[in-house]
Amino acid sequence: MRHAVIETSHLTKHYGQVEAIRDVSFQVGASRITGFLGRNGAGKSATIKILLGMVRPTSGTGAVLGHPVAHPRENLLLRKRVAYVGEDKGLYAYMTVGELIRFTRSFYDDWRPEMEQRLLGGGFQLPTDRKVKALSKGMRTKLALLLALSRKPAPILLQEGQH
Repeated sequence: MRHAVIETSHLTKHYGQVEAIRDVSFQVGASRITGFLGRNGAGKSATIKILLGMVRPTSGTGAVLGHPVAHPRENLLLRKRVAYVGEDKGLYAYMTVGELIRFTRSFYDDWRPEMEQRLLGGGFQLPTDRKVKALSKGMRTKLALLLALSRKPAPILLQEGQH
């Protein structure tokens, strides 16, 4: 595939005697929405963690935006360019929505205030004065998406658990 944004080749991951991923190879092209489906325990989360540079593969290779996932220096460069919204929505529960947006905004040079305002107001209707811990699961998901989409990431990795 030409211009693959995400690619893996024979990716394998063992946690001790447990084989979490076996020989996974795939490519995702630019400007594509791609689903990664499977049963519980199929290795979806382990694969995403490898792609984000959070875990190193036992064997095989992977790259996101041309950055090899097994190299620590490349992982730093990669994480500046990729947005990730996990199933646990690791948000600071003690902050208000507005505080969390301002806090997150301060880390990114590519922050788009116009996108933030569009999503905050009409799109997602998030109450900026409400504590994150007081938000419903759906509202926390909207907030996490706002934090991801207000940047200029390419790609955005979304992980949602079983309902």
